[in-house]
Amino acid sequence: MRPIRLPDAHLPDSSKPVWQCRPCSTAWPCATAAEHLSPSRCSCGSPSYWEKRGPRNWHVGPRCHSDADVVRRQAADLAAYREAHPHYPPSHYYPAKPRRAKRQRPVYRHTPAGPGDIRPGTWTWIKPGGLHPGWGDIHQLAMITRPGLPKSEVWLILDGTVHDVRSDQLILSGGPRQARPGWWQWTAAQHLEHQQADRQTEDRTAVQPELFPGLTPVSAAQPPEPPTTPSPANEAATAGTAAFPPGPPGSPDNTLESLTACRQGLLFLSRLMLDVVASPDADTACLGLAVRV
Repeated sequence: MRPIRLPDAHLPDSSKPVWQCRPCSTAWPCATAAEHLSPSRCSCGSPSYWEKRGPRNWHVGPRCHSDADVVRRQAADLAAYREAHPHYPPSHYYPAKPRRAKRQRPVYRHTPAGPGDIRPGTWTWIKPGGLHPGWGDIHQLAMITRPGLPKSEVWLILDGTVHDVRSDQLILSGGPRQARPGWWQWTAAQHLEHQQADRQTEDRTAVQPELFPGLTPVSAAQPPEPPTTPSPANEAATAGTAAFPPGPPGSPDNTLESLTACRQGLLFLSRLMLDVVASPDADTACLGLAVRV
């Protein structure tokens, strides 16, 4: 049975200037070792070999870097990977959760029907990093209870807490599985910005002139000119004014006094009628009304 890994007997002998195979006494890699190696080349130009089915590798020639260089390079690669893929440790290592208000499940129900249709009751996913680290680095299902920019209030289904999350960290949940429209991939912030743009471009032209073509708009109407010739209406107005001649100098206008007296009389009569209606005994109320009058 042929081995699937490089046999240890065919490892190189690096004590000589030119590496040789130990049992074959030929230049390494020999024919047996070449079947299990992938040739490559180091950044310094020296040939190198990697085992096909194992982690071992060999650098032919003098070393082009020290152990400290290897450690620094591995640390830099690990830091770059963690920065590109941030995550938190398992849940029992999460930091303590800050205090958040808890509420019962809201009664809102809403499913977006088009771009910008974001209302209370819309279900969304909170992206990792949208919440405090105490809630982990996973997507959390939440309901929008108060949409807004730059933050929206959401109700978290996990524990019933209420959070203020940036709208650009919210993506719609659910939706059609087939032929999903492109706007379904928008964030809540993009939907709200689209909603504001529609409101700004909305046509607010009045439709009353079209419904009543026979009327003239108030802004277009011209003020009536004073009559130059006497008319029955003018004569009646003049006669009504003459019925209340002005009083002596320094006294108020008789017309204003008459209007004030009429108003007070009407108020007095309305109070009397309220007393009659509210009284349980109609005869007593009528007698009191007669006495007052």
